[in-house]
Parts: sequence; C-alpha cells; structure tokens
Amino acid sequence: MNKKLFVLIKSNYWLALILAVGFLLRLGVIVTYGSDVSLQSDDMGYVKSAINLLETGMLTYHSPDMPTVHIMPGQSILLAFIFLLFGKGSFGIFMGKLVFIAIGTFNIFMVYKIGEIIGNRFIGLLSAAMLAIFIPQILTDNLFITETPFMAALFLLLYYSIKLANEPSNWKYFFILMSSYLAVIMFKATFALYPVLLLLYFILKKYPVKIGLKQLGVAAIMLLIVLGPWWARNYVQFGDFIPLTGGGGNPLLLGTYQGAGKELGDPYQEEMGRIQERFRGQNAYYKLQAQNEVAKERISIWWAEDKDSFLETYLKLKPIKQWETHFYWIEIYGFSKPQINDIHQHIVDWALWSLVALLFVRQRWKEYLLLISIIVYNLGLNSIFFAFPRYNQPLMFILFIGISTAVYVLYRLAVKIVKSFQSQKSEVNSFSNE
Repeated sequence: MNKKLFVLIKSNYWLALILAVGFLLRLGVIVTYGSDVSLQSDDMGYVKSAINLLETGMLTYHSPDMPTVHIMPGQSILLAFIFLLFGKGSFGIFMGKLVFIAIGTFNIFMVYKIGEIIGNRFIGLLSAAMLAIFIPQILTDNLFITETPFMAALFLLLYYSIKLANEPSNWKYFFILMSSYLAVIMFKATFALYPVLLLLYFILKKYPVKIGLKQLGVAAIMLLIVLGPWWARNYVQFGDFIPLTGGGGNPLLLGTYQGAGKELGDPYQEEMGRIQERFRGQNAYYKLQAQNEVAKERISIWWAEDKDSFLETYLKLKPIKQWETHFYWIEIYGFSKPQINDIHQHIVDWALWSLVALLFVRQRWKEYLLLISIIVYNLGLNSIFFAFPRYNQPLMFILFIGISTAVYVLYRLAVKIVKSFQSQKSEVNSFSNE
C-alpha cells in the first residue's frame, strides 16, 4: 500500500470521524423529526409489551392480558429495562431512542472491526463509513424494532467467530461468542441455525476436534441455563414444548400468497377471517398454529397442482423480492422512497460485481465465504416464509464489506499498473541514454 495512504488510514482520527458522523446523523433524526418517530406497527407493539412486562411481569404482545410466544423476549426486556430506569412516558421514549442510537453507533464500530479482521483497516473504515451514512439504517436506529440490537449481537457473534477460529484455545473468545449467539436468538429466532454455518467455517479452518468437543459441551450447558426457563415458561403457559417462538405460522401462511400462490385457493383475508372466528377469545398462539396448518395445506396443494410455479416462486420470485427494494417506510433528510430504492439497487449491483475481487484476496476466502453463507442462509429461510426486504437490512454490512474489498483491490491493481508503467518508462529512458 502507498506509504502516505497507509499513514492516513492508520490514524484513529478517521474512525473517530466516521463514528461522530454516524452518531450525529442518527441524533439529527430526533432533533429534526422528534423522538416520537414511529412505524405505528411492530415498534409500538414492543413498547406496549415492555410496559406491560414492567407492570404485570407477563410477556405479552397481541393482548395485554394474555401471554405470548409470538416473539422472543429480548426486545421487550431491553425496552422494559430502559423504561425502568427512565420512566414509561415521553422522557423514557426519548432516552430509549438515545440508547438505540448509541447501539447503532456501536454497530458502525463493529463493522469497522469486522472489515479490518477480514481484510484490512482500509476495508474496515470504508465499510463503516457506508453504514454510518446509509439513510435506511439511520432511520432504523431511531425505531424501537429488533434490527438495531440484533445487529449488535450479530456483529459480536461474527467477529468472535473469526477470532476463535484463529485462536481455538482462547476461552474468552468462546464465551463472548456464545453470549452473543444467545443474545442473537433472543432478538431473532430465525438465526438459531447459525451454528451450522459456524461448524462449516470451523471445518474449513481445521478447528481442533478435541477442544471443539469440550466447547460444544460447555455450549450445551449454557443453552440449557439460558433457554431452560424459557422452555419451562412456554410449556406451563401453552402445554407444548416451544424451543424458541410459536409465531412462524403467520409468515409461513403469508409466504404462500406471494408469487403465483396468491391465485391459489381462498384469499388471505377470508382464511384469516375463518381462523379468527374459530379461535375467538383464545390465545394468539392457537391462531398462529392454525395458520401454520393452513399454510402447510396450501403448500401441499400448490406442489401437487403446479410444481413449476411453486419452484419459480420459492427459488426465483421470492429471493428477488427480498433484494429488489429496501425497508424504508418513513422518509427522512429529504430522501424519497424511490431514491432509496435506486441507491439500494446500485449497492446490490456493485456488491455482486465485487465478488470478482475475492479472486485477489484468496488468503481470506474462508472468512468471505462465511459472510456469503450468512446471506444465503437468510435468503433461503425467508424465501420459505414471507419474503420481505426488512429482513435483509441487518446484512447490508456484508455488501458494504464486499464493495470496500473491491475498491481496495482496484486500488492495489492501479498502483501495480502505475509502477509497472514507470518501470518500463525508466528502462526505455535508460536504453535511450545509452
């Protein structure tokens, strides 16, 4: 790398500047639009859940007097803790937004750390800078939805997965990794199968089997300690063993109405109307279970009647739907939804082209493969259920790292070409002088 550029990016001033810009842009949303910016959807559901948890000790979501297993408890517990400290009124909301902005700023720092450990400092800084100014993420960090705290846990999980893979005997890294994993599933149960990706990565890294088995045993104990009370609570409340959530029925059913599925059977509202009438007054868990059964029946019929449209919907249309637009429901800083979608498409296109750059960073291909596997896993899982752009927002950092890697590779190639040209020119001049 050019010596001047190396000195430039070696200084922590650039990282501090990026973090300051990211923090101020997020804080500016509160200053400009107020702390009551809301989707009036899931975010307010979590606020009500947190307040009810404080007042009654019961985890609820759909109804304040009925326990829920529709969500994991992480978001409600986090908000309940904030409201416990600062109150449940407007000041508590304001302080909660500041906490989420602080978490969002921490996420920028962690993207820098991930980019640095996978590539180098330049890649880390550029990736962090892109996340810092990414308008949809600035908005998300001002909303009480799970994405922001989930990203913090995911970034720690990924970073310490790489650290542990390179230092398997470091138990500190192991415990941070496990704590991060438990935090991840407390916010999003969909990432419960991350250990499968981690196992494949560890195999590629030739992780020592002996220490791996020891850590597997400790991991199992930690899972039992943390999730055991959740399992017991769910069994007592619902009479079923529910390892994570029982809310998969609704997104599974909604997913059958995407693509060619919307032409199959009765309309969604009619199906939902029958379920609501059948389970009127009962806990939402049983309605969700009924939706799960209807979804399975629709999938079975669809597969039997038209395999081609089924495969096209689940293997093509739904994956495209997830990445063709971006989750951006509230316009801020003068950026319209069409503008954000255009920017999003450029980012996706650049990220795809950046895959070529991986040919020039072969020494870290296993780490880049881990990043790609996370996207593929998330894409496949959400294609099974309901394809929705919001589920991809926490993974935009992977695209930023890919683009940053391509920029770095292009810079290195440009330097080599210039040096080669200068060398050839010097040889020509030397020959002429002779």
